[in-house]
Parts: sequence; C-alpha cells; structure tokens
Amino acid sequence: MPTLKIEIKAVNELTPDQASSIRHRNDREFGNDSLVYADAEWFVLGYLTGELATHIGVLQRMVTVGKVPLLIGGVCYLVTEPEHRGCGFGSAVIREAVAFVKNELGQSYSLLTCKPRLEPLYVKTGWRTVTGPTIFGQATGVRRCGRLTMVNECGGRAWPEGEIDLCGLPW
Repeated sequence: MPTLKIEIKAVNELTPDQASSIRHRNDREFGNDSLVYADAEWFVLGYLTGELATHIGVLQRMVTVGKVPLLIGGVCYLVTEPEHRGCGFGSAVIREAVAFVKNELGQSYSLLTCKPRLEPLYVKTGWRTVTGPTIFGQATGVRRCGRLTMVNECGGRAWPEGEIDLCGLPW
C-alpha cells in the first residue's frame, strides 16, 4: 500500500488547483446543508501517489465555555475520497491536525462537531464527546447545534464544563 504524504498549508498558500479540489470535495460532502459555515484557515492534505486522497481543515477561534473565553483550534471539513475510506488516511490527517493545533497554534484544545456515525472515528484518535449544549450564530440568529460536539484535550488540561458558544459561524 502506498504511503500517505501529508502537508499542511495555510489557505492563502494553496495552489488554485488545490483550492478548487478542496472546494469541490467539501461541496460534494457538505453541500446539502442549509447552514453557513466558517472557512478553514489551514488544511492538512494527505496525498497518495500525487493525488489528494484526504484533507481536513483547521481554524483558530475564541469560544466561550460556561461564559469563560477559551482560544481553541477548530477542526472541520474532513473528507476522504470514497475509494480510500477505511484505510486509516482520515485518522492520519486528524492526528496531524491535532498536533498542528497543539504545536503550531499553541492551543490546549481542539474542538469539532460531527454526525453521530463519525463518533467512533474521532474516539479512536483521542477525541471525546462533551455534553455541551453547543450554540452558534447564523444570519437568522443563535442556533443550537444538532450534532455531537467533541474535544481533544491535546494540551493535557481537562475541558471545562458548561454551555459552549462558538461565538460565530459553526465549522
């Protein structure tokens, strides 16, 4: 089996072809949703024999937990091409994204929301579900998240209790 080559790029460092490919894949996987989402600031890209096989986005955001401000790394837009699912490539870019949040952004927590069917994938890479509730902004006002909220305590500190406010668009 070929080795996954991983690179991390800021959005403004993506080539036009990379940006177009990511946009197409994200639209294919997430385009049926009526919500407006925040843009990623970085992408962890996983290549097999020169072709993009998987990617995940990262952004930095000040959220509140129990009304206390907390700077975190948000993880979003995990897409693995269907023919490469089940091979561990998604898990590899998830781990790289968490390491980037901890080592490059200097944050103690990574946060994401996901559909319940994806919970086992994230749990096996060190994430845990938190009870929230989680709220976020949309043009129509504040909404309650209908997905699971998961955290990776990559800095070794326990996640605080309380309502999670994403303080803007979800990711």
